[in-house]
Amino acid sequence: MRPVKAIEKVPNYHLYGNKIEGEIASFFNMRRLEELSDGVTTVVHHPHRHFNLFQIIWVTHGRGNIMIDEKMYEMKKGTLFYIHPGVVHACENSNDFKGFVLHFSPDVLLSQMGTNTSFEIINTAIHNTFLAVRTNEEEKAISSSITELWKEFTNDYVEKDQIIKNHLNVLMIHIQRQMHNDQDFGVSTSGNMIVKSFRALIEQEYKKERSVSYYASLLHITPTYLNDTVKKSTGKTAGELIRERVILEAKRLLIFSKQSISEIAFELHFEDSAYFWKFFKKYVSISPKSFREQH
Repeated sequence: MRPVKAIEKVPNYHLYGNKIEGEIASFFNMRRLEELSDGVTTVVHHPHRHFNLFQIIWVTHGRGNIMIDEKMYEMKKGTLFYIHPGVVHACENSNDFKGFVLHFSPDVLLSQMGTNTSFEIINTAIHNTFLAVRTNEEEKAISSSITELWKEFTNDYVEKDQIIKNHLNVLMIHIQRQMHNDQDFGVSTSGNMIVKSFRALIEQEYKKERSVSYYASLLHITPTYLNDTVKKSTGKTAGELIRERVILEAKRLLIFSKQSISEIAFELHFEDSAYFWKFFKKYVSISPKSFREQH
């Protein structure tokens, strides 16, 4: 993949080319990947992110590369990419690229499934971006769900929206099963649910709130109990998880945008650029300026 060029500010889209200032997209949208290509030239999608939408990319033919935050992945038949809202990504693919791209609102999962199941699936998605399907059975299960979604999406059937939600839930469960097969997630416990809820709150509040006490109060537990629970589950403190999310966003903006370091510090609600500089260097072991120059 050719070097990714920084842009003035990473754009937020609802869907491809639809900036957030425009009309808000419905809860679900789906397109064939070949529709995004002219069939002749290599296709490049510059760094962007999707506002309040999950994105699934399922590849059935051709090859390409996708950069998700700092990591580069190969796109080929049988690979699936699950991109969380707000994650910066850019891709380049061959002119014979085929498959599907899906966008949907997190509210769909929360409205269709029990809270525990929804948190499990969303949390799995947050921390697992890439899935390489290993067997024909796995590929058939995912392909079948996506094919059924496409049939409903492209036709005007009665109760179409409800059927789409049902098929989407089935697809999500298939994806979750494959991710569980790839990693040992352990048994769901009350402690795990606290950590998952904590991560979800961090995602909503990390730019403005970095106090462990603040998150503990939202979860109706003490800061000590939150720290102990997070440490037992992840090996890290609650404060570390908060800082990691802030640092991740800082890295995204330094790599993909042309915003000044002062502007990035302001966006992340630091008191001033000097404090941001000190914070970043302390936890990344390199200054923001040097980090940007290396990327």
